[in-house]
Amino acid sequence: MKKVIILICILVCVVMFASCTVLHNKTLSTFDYFSTVITMNASTSNKVDVEGAWVEMQKALSDMDAKLSPYKEDSDIYKFNHAEKDTKVEVSKLTYDVFMIAMDAYTKTDGAYNPAMLLLSDLWGFTDRFTYDNYSPIYPYDRQKPNEQLPSDKYVDGFLSLTDFGLVEGEEKKDKYYIYKPDLSIDIDGVNYTMQLDFGGIVKGYAAAVLQEIADRYDINYGYITLGSSSLALLERGATGRKWDLKLKDPKDPNSLYLRAYLISVFISTSGNYEQYYEIDGKRYCHIINPTTGRPIENETLSCTLAYRISSRTAINDSAMLDAYSTALMVMDFETAKEFINSKKDLTAYIALNNGDKLKVYTNDEQAKILKDYERI
Repeated sequence: MKKVIILICILVCVVMFASCTVLHNKTLSTFDYFSTVITMNASTSNKVDVEGAWVEMQKALSDMDAKLSPYKEDSDIYKFNHAEKDTKVEVSKLTYDVFMIAMDAYTKTDGAYNPAMLLLSDLWGFTDRFTYDNYSPIYPYDRQKPNEQLPSDKYVDGFLSLTDFGLVEGEEKKDKYYIYKPDLSIDIDGVNYTMQLDFGGIVKGYAAAVLQEIADRYDINYGYITLGSSSLALLERGATGRKWDLKLKDPKDPNSLYLRAYLISVFISTSGNYEQYYEIDGKRYCHIINPTTGRPIENETLSCTLAYRISSRTAINDSAMLDAYSTALMVMDFETAKEFINSKKDLTAYIALNNGDKLKVYTNDEQAKILKDYERI
């Protein structure tokens, strides 16, 4: 499930050490991985090898993209998706580690986060191939104009029967790693389909933590790392402990902002229903698919932004789980989502809701400022 991109404005300034040593800002970006812009802004002294850190970061990104992409034929996920049912697929340790995090998130969210939804995302027209100008139908379930025609119920129900991620098993044996593809399949009009995975719902959070750890090893302590602006690692802003001024895009008005928060040393993940969607007969269909119904979510939640304190001990797990949680909370009804947030220590949430004609904000950050006519609840 692809993560929605939200415009997050970060005010960047020149920072200084307490000793008045001037730091220099350097920004490096790439569009080579995960079909999104990845950026590192570093504020460092001249002695820090920022370019060396960036080279190592790109190697790590390339490795993740090569192993976890569902579209690259040599990737572990592609091999799993195209394997026969009831098959054990050998994967890399990286893929196995991400799989284990995904399974943990699936369990802790009672299935609201589910990476076995690739067929349904494709059915509804929200995978990468639909972003290309030369799109044309290639599968039996494709529509000529997917943003104007709804998919057939037989495919929705059929693909939904292949999404029990709890049946997937991992195995580590003699320094080799395996993921078991469950004995599930369905025939629709003479074509056989099996479970297909997509870890896109957590891979950018996972990557943000990996890049943060590389930055830390290179003594890059000040700045930020963004992956499409839906997954971020905000580092320190300066030696004086100043916080970042974080502004969140209004999901009802793309040209304005609705909330302002002040954060430092956190991972951030955002999901929403307003960037990737289409409307048919006045009804909106967004890219977040409900694992219970097999259809785009239909609830009052417009967007969900989560923040979690960076911890060197559990950084990768925390950031990847944060990505999963932001998607899962979009799927849950609001009361369930609020209970989930309150059950997690140190999890900060900013949720925009549309309750009829009333716009509301739920946050457990007492310092956050509402910028528009949203009612704080």
